[in-house]
Formats: sequence, structure tokens, C-alpha cells
Amino acid sequence: MSVISRRAVCKMIPIAATALIAGARPSKAADLKVVYYNAFSPVSFENDAHEIVGILPDMMNEILSRRMKLPLVMQGMPWARAQASVQDGSADAFCTLPTQARLDYAIFTRHPAITLKIELFYAVDNPRRAEIEAIHTIEQLKGFRQGDYVGNGFAETTFKGMPIDWTPTLESVFKKIELGRVDMFVGTDIVAKNLVKQLGLGEKIRSIPVDIGAPTPFCIGIRKTYPDATSLIERADDAIEAAEKDGALSRIIQRYTS
Repeated sequence: MSVISRRAVCKMIPIAATALIAGARPSKAADLKVVYYNAFSPVSFENDAHEIVGILPDMMNEILSRRMKLPLVMQGMPWARAQASVQDGSADAFCTLPTQARLDYAIFTRHPAITLKIELFYAVDNPRRAEIEAIHTIEQLKGFRQGDYVGNGFAETTFKGMPIDWTPTLESVFKKIELGRVDMFVGTDIVAKNLVKQLGLGEKIRSIPVDIGAPTPFCIGIRKTYPDATSLIERADDAIEAAEKDGALSRIIQRYTS
């Protein structure tokens, strides 16, 4: 489980408990099955009881369950498998970057539930540290060994055609950075910073903001074959806007990051 303050844990209990109840009960035909990456803390991750929790599960519970009154079942799994389950129809929805590949089989909201910024992570003792800290463009990345995790749509889209050392999880990417096997990871700030802290690598791995690629908007996506998918997405857009205006989504983020 991620390292979170006692105060933050107390704040998370009401919403997390509701999400866990939704994820724990048996699935019914009318349920909307939402899948998440199970190792993407604090955005989505499994707790010690193997229940899916985090920013996105809480947001989906707020938007889809509380505001839209949809019965949900939530499940975490490796990210590549989660995407495949929506594509093959064994799951119904996820919340992620609407890449072209995902648009082929899912309909997405216009408004993101959350938008993550991009930073470049590298080892403090990397012999090319000065060069790394001077990086401002994708072209400058080509002379370095870049690591990423399987299923990361941002990397697949932004760095298409570039050599990437793909590994199963983001944790394994940072371990390779620590050992000097790859030079860097370029990706979402909240997730990566949280993981660096969990791994106890705060003194060994640092990050800098970079204007590489666009910030990553996480939009709700429902498979095209799901009944009334288009109308559900329209309703979800309205619910996201309302949750943004009344501060509900901001409060969820604060519970996991403050």
C-alpha cells in the first residue's frame, strides 16, 4: 500500500469504503464493470486486501455511481490486460488517455476526470546528468536509454518509433534507473513521484518538468458494444463538469496527495 499520512487515510475511508463494497460484491448483468491498472499508486492500486483503491476508483465512484446512479463492479489488473478486457468485451469501462488505438473500440468523454503533468525522472549519479537536465525536446531523448512500462499509451503515442526498454511495471523501470540500466523515464508526475517515495529512492532519483508531449488527460471510456454507450458518455460528461464545479474531484486528489 502507498505511503500516505494518517490524516489522509482517515479522509479516504468514506469514499474508499463505498468503492470497495462495489468491487467486492458479485457481478450482475446490469453492472458496469470498470477496470484499472492495479500498480499505479496513487491513481489506482491494490491495497493489502487486494481491493482496488486510489484517485480514479474514487472518482469513478463519485461520477458513475453517486451522480449517475450506475451499479459498478471495480477490478484491478495489469494495465495491458485491463485494456484488452475492455476491447474484448469482458469489461465495460476504464479511465485513461483516449489514444487512437483505444478510440477504435471505446467512446470517451470530452472532459477528463483528471489531467496528469509530465516530468522526466533520472538517477542523480547518472554520468550524463548535465545532459539529461538540459533536455527540452523529444529529439534530445534519442541519445539516451529510455524505460517505460507495458501498456503506457502516453509513451506508445508520444515516443512512437523510438527505442524503449519496456518492462512489466513502473517499479521495475525505476529499479533499472537506479542500477544504471536505463537513463530515464518520462511520464506522469503524481504517479512517478509517489512511487519513487515508496521505493525509498528519493535521494537517488530526481525529476524535472518537461514540455514533452501533452499533459495526460484521463477520460472515461466505455466500450462501443456496451448498451447505450453514447448516451452514458454524454451523461458522464455532464457529471464530470458538475463534480469539477463543486470541487468533488479536487477533494479526491487532495486526499491522496496532501
